[in-house]
Amino acid sequence: MQLREASSTNSTEAVTARLRELILRGALPQGERVTESGLASLLQVSRTPIRLALATLQQEELVEGAPNRGFRVRRFTLEDLREIIEVRATLEGMAARLAAEKGMSQQQEDTLVRCIDELEELIASGACDHATFQRFSEINIAFHATITEIAANAALTRSLERTTNLPFRSAPMLYVLPRDEALMAMSESQRDHKRLLDAIRQCQGARAEFLMREHALIPLAKAALLIEHMDAALTIPAAADGTF
Repeated sequence: MQLREASSTNSTEAVTARLRELILRGALPQGERVTESGLASLLQVSRTPIRLALATLQQEELVEGAPNRGFRVRRFTLEDLREIIEVRATLEGMAARLAAEKGMSQQQEDTLVRCIDELEELIASGACDHATFQRFSEINIAFHATITEIAANAALTRSLERTTNLPFRSAPMLYVLPRDEALMAMSESQRDHKRLLDAIRQCQGARAEFLMREHALIPLAKAALLIEHMDAALTIPAAADGTF
C-alpha cells in the first residue's frame, strides 16, 4: 500500500496531526522504528516540523525514544487502554460536576451551544471521511476544553491536558469504524453533548458527572478494534537509510 502523502501544510501542528493519524490507523504500526529523515520523506516536509512533532507525540506517549537514537511507535495493550480511558473518564466527570456547580458565563454557554450547532451540521451532512473526522475532533476538543475552563480548577486542567491527545477518545475511534458505525458514534456523542449542556445549565453536578463519565468511557467498547488497527503491518516506502 503506497503511503507517501504530502501534508497540506508544513506547520508543526499539521505534521503532528498527520503523524498521530498514521499511528492511530496503523499506517505506522506499533513497535515500528521511525526517524526524522524517514518521516520527512514520507510526508514530504522538512525535518524541523518532524522533530517538533515527535517531541509532542513523545509527550503524548505515542512514541518512545530520543532524537539521537530514533523513536519507536509505542506498543499499547488492552490494559493500557482501559487504564487511560478510566482515568480520563474520572477527570472529565469531575470537570463536568465542577462546571455545573460553579456555573458558566454567557460567553462560555454560547461556546458550548456553537460547538453543538456545528456538530449538528457536520453530522447532517452525512460525510464520513478524513476531513469530517478531523473537524469533528476539533469541535469535540473545543467542547470539552470549554467545560474544563468552566470548572476553573488549575490542577484538574493540567491533569487533563496530559491526556488530551492520547489515542483513546471518541474522535480517533472514528478512523477505525465502518462508515455506518462511525456516523452512529458521532450521533451518539452529539446526544451526550446536548445532555451535558442541559445538566450544566440546570446546575446538576451529580448528573453532569455521571453523564460525562459514561460519555468518556464509550471508547472502551472499541478498544480491541483500535489496537488491531494500530498494530497493522502495512507496506510503507523506506527512507534512504532503510528506516523511518
